[in-house]
Amino acid sequence: MPGLSRRDHNVKKALLIGIEYSTTLKEIDPVWELRGAHEDPKTLRQLLIDVYGYKDEDITVLVDEPDLEQDAWPTRKNILAAMRELVEGAQPGDCFVFSFSGHGSQVTNEDGTEEDGLDETLIPVDAILDRETNSFENYIKDDDVRKIIVDSLPSGARCVMIFDCCHSGTASDLPNVFSDGFTSPCSPLTTFAPRSPWKTRAQSTDMEQINVQHTAARASTQFAWMKGRHTRTRSNTMPPQSPGPDVTSWSACMDSQVTYGGRKGGFFIKAFTDALRIDPHQTHAELLQSVRRELAKYSAAHNMRMTQRGKATGTPAPEPVTSPRAQLASLRQSSNFHTPFGM
Repeated sequence: MPGLSRRDHNVKKALLIGIEYSTTLKEIDPVWELRGAHEDPKTLRQLLIDVYGYKDEDITVLVDEPDLEQDAWPTRKNILAAMRELVEGAQPGDCFVFSFSGHGSQVTNEDGTEEDGLDETLIPVDAILDRETNSFENYIKDDDVRKIIVDSLPSGARCVMIFDCCHSGTASDLPNVFSDGFTSPCSPLTTFAPRSPWKTRAQSTDMEQINVQHTAARASTQFAWMKGRHTRTRSNTMPPQSPGPDVTSWSACMDSQVTYGGRKGGFFIKAFTDALRIDPHQTHAELLQSVRRELAKYSAAHNMRMTQRGKATGTPAPEPVTSPRAQLASLRQSSNFHTPFGM
């Protein structure tokens, strides 16, 4: 068979997904609605156009907007098809962005490839909920993300994946996680041969409220804010200057944590895009620290608003939120975290 024909220019393509579940899971229980999730693709799209030179026609957005034909909604089938289309014909020098804002979940890992014994999952709009167990069927596993996107990229291509959902620390199964002593477990040890819920309950929100996503089995998870800057590395992964693709994953929280959002979108997406608009020339490690600082500011501001509202109305303030620990993972070795970020 003849090889792939070479283009005379590189491409920049993005697939941005935002799911509110307002006509699906909400019909089962209103707490599953994620009002504001449609704002995240808009926010990222504008950043890609304004700062990174993407063209509007090269950005695909999937949202479960009631005014759109349901054939175009982010169902499992449509998401998987769009993922394949995103990287189809990828060549060295091409750049890709994949983002998902919605519910995230975890399921039991059955092949022994996860340190914590759990696979991370993305919940499409047509996921099936078991009311008795609050578990889902018809989900997308981290293995699917890895196989369809990461393993399809040629040497020299770049891909940035962004997950604003609960339990998303290793949602793309990349082997190296930036570690400061409190991180998600490493993803499965895999070899790479380059070719030439939210499982959660989430409150609907107004402008000053947030979606608090949580899993009953992990409701007691304690969050921490650990300082430091060192990395944890798995063996048999590609060095920073290897001939393989440059793939990174940015997640709103650790695999064991939940994340937050409101009518204006997810806190993590806002922190990520704000940090890049302030300074688009940071290294990966610097950007991660910037995002974490922004998340801490948003959480503190929310807690202050809730306290002031409680005093004004004479009602008890809700339990303060604690900023989740945003995560960064890479296909290449950990020293890649100190190279300039780009997408």
